[in-house]
Amino acid sequence: MTATWTEKAAELICVGVKTPRLEDDTKRLLDRGVAGVLLYDFAFRGPLEAQKLINSIKEYAGRSLFVAVDHEGGERSHLQRGFTRLPELRALGETRDGAYAREVGRVIGRELRAIGIDLCLGPVLDIATNPHNPVIGMRSLGPDAAVVAELGTQLSRGIQEEGVAACGKHFPGHGDTISDSNHQLPVLAHGVSRLEEVELRPFVRAVESRIAAMLVGHILFRALDPKYPASLSRPILYGLLRQRLGYRGFVMIDDVDMGALTQHFQVSEIAEHGIAAGADCFLCARRPETALALIDSIALGVERGTVLPERVETARRRVGALLHRYALGPRMTPLSEVGSERHARLLEPIGGGRPSLRAPDSED
Repeated sequence: MTATWTEKAAELICVGVKTPRLEDDTKRLLDRGVAGVLLYDFAFRGPLEAQKLINSIKEYAGRSLFVAVDHEGGERSHLQRGFTRLPELRALGETRDGAYAREVGRVIGRELRAIGIDLCLGPVLDIATNPHNPVIGMRSLGPDAAVVAELGTQLSRGIQEEGVAACGKHFPGHGDTISDSNHQLPVLAHGVSRLEEVELRPFVRAVESRIAAMLVGHILFRALDPKYPASLSRPILYGLLRQRLGYRGFVMIDDVDMGALTQHFQVSEIAEHGIAAGADCFLCARRPETALALIDSIALGVERGTVLPERVETARRRVGALLHRYALGPRMTPLSEVGSERHARLLEPIGGGRPSLRAPDSED
C-alpha cells in the first residue's frame, strides 16, 4: 500500500521523550510514524533503565526508527547516572591530541551502543571565538579552528567506529554569537572569507571524513542569506552544505520550538522553508503539538503545491539510509561496558571518569 503524504511527512520528524517511561504522547507520535526520538534532558536512574525504555520504544513502534541523545560532555551529557562521566569538550580540546580524541569518541560510542542509542547529537564543532557567547562556551573544543577541526573529526570517527552515528553541530557555526538561539535569533555579520577561514573549517573536515549527520543551527548569516536563518535557508543548506561542500549525509535542523524560530515564523513556514532549504529531518523535542502540526503542514504543503514532493522523497531516502546503517544492526556492546573502570581510567586525565551519581538499575 502506498504511503500517504501525512505518513511520509511523519518520517521527517524527530520528537522528544521526557520521562523514563513510554507515555501516551510518545505512543501517539510513534503511531503517526515519526523517524526518531530524542531522549531529552532528564536523568535515568541507571543504564538498565535507559536500555529498557529504548527497547520499549523500538518494540512499540514495530519498525525501524532511530533513538538519539545529546551526549556532548559536561552538562550537555543527558545520560549521567551510571555512565562514564564526560568532561566539558574544552578539556579534551586542550590536549590537542587527535588520537586521544578518537579514543574518547569510542568510549562515547560504546556506551551509547550498549543501551541502544543510534545517533549522538555531537560533537560540537563550533569554535569558541567569542568569550561572551552565552550558549557555547566550554561546549566547544576551543578557539583554534585547526584544533576544533582535527579533534572534532577524530571524536566523530571514534563514535562511528562503535556503530553510533555522530552529528556535528551547529552548522555553519554558533561560536561567535552573543545571543542564545533558545530564546532569540542570533545574527552574524561576518563576510564569506571570514566564515571560510574560521567557522566552516571544522564542518569542511567533518564532511570530508563522512560524518553521518549534521545539525543546523538557527543563526542568521547575513552574508549568506539576509532573510532566513541557516536552518531554513536554501543558500546555506543546499547551496553551501550540499553543493559547495558536497555533503550527502543526513541533515537535521535544531529544535523548531526554540525562540529563534518561534518568534519569527509560523509552523507552516518552518515546514515549507525547511523542506525547500534541504533539511531531511526536523527536531521537535519540546512540544508534541508542534510535531503534529509540522506533519500536517508538510503534507498540506505537498497537496497545495508549496512543498515539492520530490524534496520530501529525497529527505525520506536520507532518513532511510541513516536507519539502514545505524539503526538496524544488532547491539554488540555489553551493558557492562557502561561506566566501566576501563573507560574511567581513559577519561580521568581530562577530568572525566567514574560516574558521580550511580543509582541502582531498578524500577522500584
